[in-house]
Amino acid sequence: MKKSNLLHRAIAIIALVQLLLCVTSCITQGNLNRPSIQARLQKQYANALANAALPRERKIYNNLTVAAVNNPQLVTKQINGQTYLLAVSWKGDAKYYKNNPETGFYNTGKYPIWVTLAPELKNLGAERRFSRRLGLDFRLKQLLGMPPAANKQYMVEFWVKPDDLFRPCPDAETTDTACSLCFTEKTDSLHRQWINQTRLASYYNCNIYDNYPWTQLGYTYDWNRKNKTHIGLSEFVIGANKNIVVGNIYTTAEYFK
Repeated sequence: MKKSNLLHRAIAIIALVQLLLCVTSCITQGNLNRPSIQARLQKQYANALANAALPRERKIYNNLTVAAVNNPQLVTKQINGQTYLLAVSWKGDAKYYKNNPETGFYNTGKYPIWVTLAPELKNLGAERRFSRRLGLDFRLKQLLGMPPAANKQYMVEFWVKPDDLFRPCPDAETTDTACSLCFTEKTDSLHRQWINQTRLASYYNCNIYDNYPWTQLGYTYDWNRKNKTHIGLSEFVIGANKNIVVGNIYTTAEYFK
């Protein structure tokens, strides 16, 4: 009986020591602004950039979301007799996203929009364990492959036709479940140019937080250390000069209620 009590006390002491160590050194929602934690985050983000910049065959994910109207996991809607998919993007400012009152559409112009398809992000973010320790804002930055200093406040929903989406990888197809490492014979010159320009924009900025751990494999790079594969969510891009419909706009907290 005495040995059992001693064992329980020893376990309790070890747990207390671990808790005290975590209070001073673990990354949590309450200490993200400490200089020592900021230095650790910068190192983690630098490692994420270095890892994501070199896509390899072993990093290919074979279960990417298929952007098709017959995918039962997605949210669809009929607009003018055509089937649209519901997409969402995390933005710092939402004032620009307004449908044209005459046409009912929003034209993307020269600016493609990076999105995930609903309801994947919402379902994951609503799980209590997802943001319990780090807080919703910071955990979303990790999941979506954004720098810790990013300022995002709104979740903007878009209704988009599947044909107006492409995967941000060498083969732009959205109806398969994996990305190729290399361009295919079918890859047009404009997509090749976009991929190469995005590589430069993602990895060759002097300020580390102006860069992004873009996987080039169709999924976001989740730089949370507990995610050993670093596979986040399937990501898509709404192309330039596409007519889409702006849906609901929420604050980050509202979206995940």
